[in-house]
Amino acid sequence: MSPTVLLLDDNRENLVVLQRMLKGLPGMDAINTVCFSAGHEALAWCRANEPDICVVDYNMPGMDGIEFLVEIRRLPRFKGIPVVMVTGSSDSEVRQRALANGVNDFLTRPVDPDEFRARLGNLLMLRMSLVNPLDRVERLAHDVELLARQALEREHEQIIFKLSQISTSRDEETGNHMHRVAHISRLIAQELGHDAPFCDMIYLAAPMHDIGKVGIPDKILLKPGRLTPEEWDVMKTHTTIGYDVLKDSSSSLLRMGANIAHSHHEKYNGQGYPLGLVGEKIPMVGRIVAVADELDALLSVRPYKQAWNLKDALEHLRHERGRHFDPGCIDVMLRHIDTILDIQRQFADEPDAPVPTVHPLRRGVA
Repeated sequence: MSPTVLLLDDNRENLVVLQRMLKGLPGMDAINTVCFSAGHEALAWCRANEPDICVVDYNMPGMDGIEFLVEIRRLPRFKGIPVVMVTGSSDSEVRQRALANGVNDFLTRPVDPDEFRARLGNLLMLRMSLVNPLDRVERLAHDVELLARQALEREHEQIIFKLSQISTSRDEETGNHMHRVAHISRLIAQELGHDAPFCDMIYLAAPMHDIGKVGIPDKILLKPGRLTPEEWDVMKTHTTIGYDVLKDSSSSLLRMGANIAHSHHEKYNGQGYPLGLVGEKIPMVGRIVAVADELDALLSVRPYKQAWNLKDALEHLRHERGRHFDPGCIDVMLRHIDTILDIQRQFADEPDAPVPTVHPLRRGVA
């Protein structure tokens, strides 16, 4: 199947140039393009059609690029479709607003053809790996491992976080949720006495805890209300999907990601899933990430709940010490809560957002 690229730019000459750049994109036999010079026209097309990627100019009369982005992200089918914004502006406020509303990447005018092809090619490869539900998880894991072998350490970190965003782009979690869980997991591991290689690896592997969600049908993953028991059984399989895809990797990082994906919903008292493991039979990486993930979920706004206030969140975690969570991990979290709150502020979902203080709606935390 040939991918479809939506191009939106009020300058028709720019549209012609972008179409020309798409020819010969690596790994793509043929590409279909749809071009629009007005945001409202592109939006009308999107309500009835689904592209594989959108390339959108920011500075347009009428509906600008960010306004168009806000509207398409409200369409159910557009939660996981990559959007690249083209702008001549270096204004960080513009980029922050675009990121907050779901943009995936930026290109700066004048657009460099080689950079354009590389960025579009990478995003389209990821997108096409998810179109077929039978192989999207396997293709994603293959791409992670291939890129991990080729990247330097800093690039390796960026790749893991970007690929892990594929799972969060399909539900209501945010990219910053992954960063917070990664940093908190590394902090807990350090304070438990693990060596530097282990701590660095859990930092990179923790964002993969929910990567198996890419294998959950949209009708269940995106359901606005509570799940039925049968639907919940399907949802729980995201732990085994992530594990099965990553477990046989030659990469020790991806094997750690497999253990985290498999075990981060186990409970210390044996009442978790998928295996009902008890206490120290749960892999240490799963016990660490479970605490980091739960604390961040409690303090975060979700569509079905407000953020818990800090006092209630800590009370809940103390209550679940030795039940749901490893006592040692909880003790470390409580001793270093100030550092963890600094992490929450640094990677807040909105710029300069305060630590949540509103009262909880007790409808669950994830």
